[in-house]
Amino acid sequence: MTEAKLDLITKLLAKAESTTPEEAEALTEHAERLMLKYGIEQARIDARRAERGQPQEEIVKERMLFTGVYARDVREIGAGVANALDSIRPLYGERPGGGMLLFLVGYASDVRQARLLIESLQVQAMVAMRAWWAIERHRYWWEPDAEKRRARSGFLRGFGVGVAARIRENRRAIVEASGTGTDLVLASRRERVDAVARTMARGYARRRQGADAYAFARGRISGSEANTGERAVPPGGGEIQVFLNAGMDGIFSDHPDIAATVG
Repeated sequence: MTEAKLDLITKLLAKAESTTPEEAEALTEHAERLMLKYGIEQARIDARRAERGQPQEEIVKERMLFTGVYARDVREIGAGVANALDSIRPLYGERPGGGMLLFLVGYASDVRQARLLIESLQVQAMVAMRAWWAIERHRYWWEPDAEKRRARSGFLRGFGVGVAARIRENRRAIVEASGTGTDLVLASRRERVDAVARTMARGYARRRQGADAYAFARGRISGSEANTGERAVPPGGGEIQVFLNAGMDGIFSDHPDIAATVG
């Protein structure tokens, strides 16, 4: 993908975060459709290069750091986005001293676009959660602070599930419209990424505990309506990395002595 194309996507998402909901919806729809179409275009270019014995695009691992009370939830949204795009594999990690790490493993152009989308959705998720809490906090007025925090966390987790579902459906429609052979090209590209990700993964870790049911449901609805695109969307030492599989049911630690925890 050219710098001009990436710059256009960046500008669309940046404007979507600072305008009216109606305009943001249209801007983000345009941005995500461009991302998906550019991804297919790049995959075809790489397939032709492979046939000719030429070098293909580089597979990279890029780090994203999330901090704050809801860092784990926002990281989960990012992993869901990566899985829904289906061209990137997410790795989890925890930075000594605080912070949740998300590593995006994939072809350089796919990773750059995914990062832009995740950063935009991070803003949208927090805005949506605060707006929901301002209206619904009365439902939890008697609960201790820990349960109130759990409710807000549940909303964010639901938001992530809704976002991922919409992105996945949007991607399916665009791939179908792209013509015969697109599935095979994308599957081959994905297999090469998976092969790299598997070299970084060992051992199982436990699932997170269940979220507040009402908050999760409201978050999922909000996420399904988010501006994800179908309608509009320095490394540190001692990091523990874990692989999050495509179903988001389990992860694998690449540290031989430590069972990583995501709960």
